[in-house]
Amino acid sequence: MRPSTSTRARGLLFTLTASLGTAVLASGAMADGEGGPSPDGHAPAGVMVDHMHKAGEFMVGYRFMYSRQDGDMLHGTDAVSDQEVISKACGTHGHGCAMKPDEMVMKMHMLDIMYAPTDWLTLMVMPQWMSMDMTMSPLEGAHGDDHHAGHGHDVSGFGDTTFGALVQLWEAPGHHLHAGLNFSAPTGSVDEKGSDGNFLHYGMQLGSGTWDFLPSLTYTGHADGWSWGAQLSGVKRLDKQNDSGFAFGDIFQATAWTGYRLTHWLSASVRVVYTEQGEIEGHFAGGHNHHSPPDLQPNYGGRFWDVGFGINAVVPDGALKGHRLSVEWLEPVQDDVNGYQLERDGTLFVSWSKAF
Repeated sequence: MRPSTSTRARGLLFTLTASLGTAVLASGAMADGEGGPSPDGHAPAGVMVDHMHKAGEFMVGYRFMYSRQDGDMLHGTDAVSDQEVISKACGTHGHGCAMKPDEMVMKMHMLDIMYAPTDWLTLMVMPQWMSMDMTMSPLEGAHGDDHHAGHGHDVSGFGDTTFGALVQLWEAPGHHLHAGLNFSAPTGSVDEKGSDGNFLHYGMQLGSGTWDFLPSLTYTGHADGWSWGAQLSGVKRLDKQNDSGFAFGDIFQATAWTGYRLTHWLSASVRVVYTEQGEIEGHFAGGHNHHSPPDLQPNYGGRFWDVGFGINAVVPDGALKGHRLSVEWLEPVQDDVNGYQLERDGTLFVSWSKAF
């Protein structure tokens, strides 16, 4: 049996961690704190807007995210049969669902640019490139299933652009607290259509199509080789609908992590995440299908628990001094979905950055 993407990704993360661990043992002569940047100066790779910079400092970075859904169709926290998907997941539209998603893969590439005019203020801008791929299969026994065959959709292009500021609220030895006042500009397309001329699923659009407010509050601490932190963040849609007639639900997220510095250039972390997102408001202002669960607004959002395992590395000296590389795997613990949705398989984050 072919291993799942989740298993392969965890195996890759374990191999990378083991390889770095071997290097740590081989470099035992290098003690913690012998100067140079610290690997736990940043949060795990999946945490955004987690750090600030000193006056006059500039940082450029790159973030990559790979997220995959596959497996069972869920209603709330429970797996459901194809017959229930047929009869209930598409509501009262037509004759019920005729198709269901088999797999959904999303990739995000983000450029992370930050500049600090003062110690208490860091400005930032983060443009994105998105790509998504979904495969569908017919539901046996659905009305007209002889006329439906498995197919897929894929889209790619610029996503929304985040910009704004981080403001320091409190600083003490080993402790830091800052607020994020960021916004998302609707630079991603929300009019992606299939070969039939109808809008693709809401989740296959490249952006939100709305101006969004992204507030956050982040605390970090360090002591004796340990690091820890917590963040509250959210997405508030500032428009009732976008140019295509709908608006994604607001998002609230809470996360906390702890890390340990294995050596002066390598640290490991564990993180827990809770995410809550509302249903879609409005609907497409144009032709769109009602053949599958992703076509319907009530089948979006929910409450999700995850646990993350990460490693952070930094080059301590030499020509590449200060270059950071972080990897984190986010493993789903529980999905409590709105309506009917495909089970999540996990998310991989990779982050590189360099401050000047």
